[in-house]
Amino acid sequence: MKNDDLIDRLLDEEDDSTVTLYDERGRAVEMAQMALIAVGGEPYVLLAPVELLERGETNCLIAFKVFEDGVREVDDPAIESEIFAEYERLFSEGKKED
Repeated sequence: MKNDDLIDRLLDEEDDSTVTLYDERGRAVEMAQMALIAVGGEPYVLLAPVELLERGETNCLIAFKVFEDGVREVDDPAIESEIFAEYERLFSEGKKED
């Protein structure tokens, strides 16, 4: 998958298809798109390994920052905390609307 296609899919709020990323060893990891979140005006995505979701894991979200040329895992604990706080807020609001 070209990076342009990946970024377009991640930034499309209607697209919830899986995406394939590669780990540090070059192994393909199928990821489910869980949320697109803006923090400080910057786009972030929360992805979860499909394999873990299929096993019933619920605490497997990974935060990635979206760049023009791809995504990179968030390694700043403060930003990661903001991302997950915003996710929790949005999730809670969604539950109230149901």
